[in-house]
Amino acid sequence: MTMTPQQRTKMQLLLVRFVEAMTAWNWSGKTLVSYEQNVRAFFEWLEAETEIEVLTEVSPDTLASYQMALLSMTKKNGERLSVGTQHQRLTAIKSLFRFLVAEGKVRTNPTTAISLPKKRVVLPQPLISAKETIRMLDHIDTTTPMGLRDRAVVELLYASGIRNAELRALKLSDFDPHAEVMVIIAGKGNKDRVVPLGPVASTIISDYIAQARPKLAKRPNVPNLFLTKNGYALDALAVINIVKRATAKAGISKPVRPHRLRHACATHMLRGGADIRHIQKLLGHSSLQTTQIYTKVEISDLKNVHRRYHPRERGRR
Repeated sequence: MTMTPQQRTKMQLLLVRFVEAMTAWNWSGKTLVSYEQNVRAFFEWLEAETEIEVLTEVSPDTLASYQMALLSMTKKNGERLSVGTQHQRLTAIKSLFRFLVAEGKVRTNPTTAISLPKKRVVLPQPLISAKETIRMLDHIDTTTPMGLRDRAVVELLYASGIRNAELRALKLSDFDPHAEVMVIIAGKGNKDRVVPLGPVASTIISDYIAQARPKLAKRPNVPNLFLTKNGYALDALAVINIVKRATAKAGISKPVRPHRLRHACATHMLRGGADIRHIQKLLGHSSLQTTQIYTKVEISDLKNVHRRYHPRERGRR
C-alpha cells in the first residue's frame, strides 16, 4: 500500500513546520538545508520501503531498519554513504521526532533507542611549523595590490584562526584597527565573537585597506573586506589558492590549506603556553572536545616527550 496524496501532503506539512521551528530557534541556514534534505530522504525511504502512511506509525524497529538501510545506500557517484553522512541523517530524524513530541503530533519518540554511528577521528596531517609559517608570510610580495591582499589574508588566517567562510564574510566595518580585533558576525553555529589580531596582523590589514583595497574596489555596494582583482567578494577556492601560492613561493612541500593555518594557530599558541579554554574561545568552538582535536601534538613531539620522561627511555640516546 502506498501513501495517498493527502497523507504525503500531511507529512510534508509537518516538515515545513519543523523547518519553521528551526528558523525560529535561529539555527544556521546550512543546518536548515541539511536537516530538511535528510528528513526528505527519510520520507522517501518510508514510502518506497515500508507500508507506513503516517509518522505516528514509525517505531523503533522502523528506525533500526532505516539505519541498516543507510549502510547499503550509495551516492550518485556510486560510493557508499560515509559514517558522517549516516550520522547527519539520523541526527536530523532524531531532531524531527523531538519536535513532533513537543508539538503533540506523536506520543512517543521512536528515535530514543538509536545509537548514532561513531565518526572516525582523523589523525592530523603534518603541521606547518611556526618558522615555516613566518617564512611563508615573508615570501608574499606586497608591492602590488593583490600581493598586499594575499599577505593580509594569510596573516589574518594565522593570527586569528578564523575559518575560510568567516574570512570571506568579513566586512570593512568588522575590523577595528585601534582595538586590534576582528568581529566575526554569525560564524559557524550562527554565533558572533571577537577575535584579537595583534599589532603585526592589524598593521598589515590596515595597509591593505589603505593602499590596496581602493584599487580593487571596482564595483559599488560590495562591502566585503577582501576583494578579487575585479572587485568581487572572494570565493572559497580563491582563499585556498592564496594560501597555496604563498606556500609554493616559500618552498614548503607540506599541503597547507586555510584550515591548516587555523590548526597551526591553535597548536602554536598551545605550545607557547596558552590555556586551551582561551583557544576554544578564539576558534569559536562550543565544545572543548572539538578544540582538543585541533590541538593534538605531532607524533614527533610525543616521541620526544616519551624519550625524555618514560622510565625505560630516560638517559638513553
